[in-house]
Amino acid sequence: MRNSIYELVETSDTLPFDVALHSVNYVPSHWHNSMEIIFVLRGTLEVTVDSRQHSLSEGDVLVINSSHVHEVIGLDMNIIATFLIPDAFIKANLKGFESVYFDCDSRSAGKEQRQGLDRIRQLLAEMVHLRYKGGEVYELEMQIRMLGVLSALAQQFRAEAQSGAMNEKYKERMLRIITYIDEHYDEPLSLQDIAEREFLSVPYLSKFFSDNIGLNFQSYLTSIRLKNAVEELLSYEEERIADLALKHGFPNAKSFYSAFKNRYHMTPNEYRKQYRPGMGERQDKPSSNYLAFNQSSALGIINQYLKRSKSDEQPQVQALSAKVDAVDLSAPGVLVRHTWKNIITIGKAKEGLHADVQEQIRYVQQRCPFHAIRFHGIFDDEMMVYHVDGDGNPHYNFRFVDQLFDFLLSVGLKPFVELGFMPFAMAADPDKKVFYKHSYVSGPQSVERWCELVEHFLRHCMNRYGQDEVESWKLEFWNEPELDVFWPGSRQEYMDFYRQTYRKVKQVSERLQIGAPGRIISLLSTDFNREFFAFCRNKKCVPDFIPVHFYPHEQLDEMVSAEQLSRLYQQEPYRIMLDQFGGISPDPDYLKHMLKSEISSLAELELSGLPVYLTEWNSTAFHRELTNDTLYKAAYIVKNIVENLDRIEGFGYWVLSDNIEETPASERLFHGGLGLIAQYGIPKPAMLAYELLAKLGERLVTRGNGYIVTSGRGRYQVLSYNYCHFDDLYALGDISFIDDKNRYSGFKEEKTFKLELELQNIPKGRYRMVTYHVSRALGSSYDEWVRMGAPAYVNAEEIAYLKAAARPRMEIRQIDIEDCAAYTVVLEPHAIELMELFKLE
Repeated sequence: MRNSIYELVETSDTLPFDVALHSVNYVPSHWHNSMEIIFVLRGTLEVTVDSRQHSLSEGDVLVINSSHVHEVIGLDMNIIATFLIPDAFIKANLKGFESVYFDCDSRSAGKEQRQGLDRIRQLLAEMVHLRYKGGEVYELEMQIRMLGVLSALAQQFRAEAQSGAMNEKYKERMLRIITYIDEHYDEPLSLQDIAEREFLSVPYLSKFFSDNIGLNFQSYLTSIRLKNAVEELLSYEEERIADLALKHGFPNAKSFYSAFKNRYHMTPNEYRKQYRPGMGERQDKPSSNYLAFNQSSALGIINQYLKRSKSDEQPQVQALSAKVDAVDLSAPGVLVRHTWKNIITIGKAKEGLHADVQEQIRYVQQRCPFHAIRFHGIFDDEMMVYHVDGDGNPHYNFRFVDQLFDFLLSVGLKPFVELGFMPFAMAADPDKKVFYKHSYVSGPQSVERWCELVEHFLRHCMNRYGQDEVESWKLEFWNEPELDVFWPGSRQEYMDFYRQTYRKVKQVSERLQIGAPGRIISLLSTDFNREFFAFCRNKKCVPDFIPVHFYPHEQLDEMVSAEQLSRLYQQEPYRIMLDQFGGISPDPDYLKHMLKSEISSLAELELSGLPVYLTEWNSTAFHRELTNDTLYKAAYIVKNIVENLDRIEGFGYWVLSDNIEETPASERLFHGGLGLIAQYGIPKPAMLAYELLAKLGERLVTRGNGYIVTSGRGRYQVLSYNYCHFDDLYALGDISFIDDKNRYSGFKEEKTFKLELELQNIPKGRYRMVTYHVSRALGSSYDEWVRMGAPAYVNAEEIAYLKAAARPRMEIRQIDIEDCAAYTVVLEPHAIELMELFKLE
């Protein structure tokens, strides 16, 4: 049963606690045989517990311990979730229950308790969701979460028991008294009447009442009358306030107005207009002290809260992974060339002429200089390189090529030119095209005309930039010919096409470097390799280097059709794209394993002497994969470059800029583009990963799980990272908890990584220690965009703000070192940090 003052919480056999949604106007002072948790979903309220007032608003959590008298006042149209946990359930699951007291008010909690509160909020939201969703193991799932709440409370909010709990031996008497008041509140009622019924003196009863309820008798009686009057106030639109007051025991309307304004800070009429849930119809009297309301609205809030709880604002309590190592900084180490700096990429050649892309290239070269830049489409129609006149005569125009190459060389980048795609006027089948901005992928009408184009292009470049310069460039032949979408012809036609192009390049200069084919190594393409390289040996056209691509989509074999793969460029949902690509590999070390396999395969083909360049690589091939914008990409890049350091000659991350024309331009700032830099030149966390990698020294001291130590330029460097891989459901395409503002729910084994290094054998002296830390709160432009409200459009001031936010947190301190130093870093999931240590003169 439920009573207005005492609640005996009765639960079912299957669920030993009560979970409910309410909207509250006023609940007079009461107590019950359970602990109560109030979780505010919307609006504001005041809760008084043992004469201590708590003001609560959206997101707040308050624990009311068992048998403590409390009063609840709704200050507006609110929605709350209440959780009543009987003493018996707590006693069965918590040791030392008799002395348990939880001091948990989110408004007054300390910083050190925030993580526990976030965990409690999430569990409470999940229980409400489950309460209304049900399911076969609903009761078990509910109890698991409630035990999680008790665990968090016990660990972070347990306190010395406070006075104020209802005395057990007086509960029966108090129950008789308040039951009588509740039944006769609308009659003239005095303390004398109650004293006579209980055979007590008036002074004793007055003190007894105040000690146990926290109010004097008259204040309590007024609160009961007010509670019942307010319920009827919201049930009848036409009832006069004066009649309502008299009906519920107030001596006159004036006393009702006074009590109402004191409690609600407005008049009864104002309250009725603002908060009455219905118009002109009598509302069913609530079964408790809570108002009726739209339950679906509350569940909508819970659903939104569950999504928010997985964002940067509501992190879960993370597991902790600790690593302690000793590092001898006097060890000779090994020299590293940092071959990952050899190449960066943009989409198409024409994009390199756009002012915004050029500005982004300058930015990259200032903070992390690369040696060369690779791109598609040097012969695309947008470059206006080739056309034929009315008589069928070819004409060449390299004006845009010159503009592009002039710019690239001016910022220290050598062109890494993919020879392709086909000019429209030369294509044998112009219907064979790919990308939003079309590139033609069919073979040429005339191979001779194609070879003339290649020769004119190369000789023009050598005349303009010098033969030695052009011979230092790389020429990658075509793009992923193993896929129908990029080469609709036969394999034999491709090999003949390559051979004739190879011969023409070598006729221009034997020292020009041509590589082929640029294929995806995660494809099952062993047969293609064997056939292609056997052909090259037989025809004496073995390439000068091996360009390869990597995307971790498993089981994408040679049978994938052009129609299937072309959907990648039509902005279809990620789930559909992953279905086509066979999912993302569950192997977090997939790149390392595939490179090892590729190198081994080349050795079997007696091609170990050829340098290998990864001219495209990324965690996905999809241009709208929302984790591309997040901190995840920072740890992904650092992990894969550190673990594959100098394994091959180049790591061409695909791509530098989100302004890529393979797909339609997105109107959204953070749309999941593949780039290191978002629209308007805003660096993503992925870009900061490269900036920190660029600070590593040229001597590798050691590597461990989650870190690398180098030396060079008169200093030592430690780069650490906390990589977490996609979980299995997300990799298979379950993106139910991923949206614009919440993109961190698809990872597994998330933990806080604590790295403690003892840096040994350091020359004695005074040192400067500089750390650069990138986390969701420090350096992630995406997370800052979410915090600022995730605006659909940004103006110049907001762009400048996001650019400024896209910087690592820098800390500098000076330390005296005798022989060794301790370095400790704590990284949240996906975070990275670089530490530099150098001696002061």
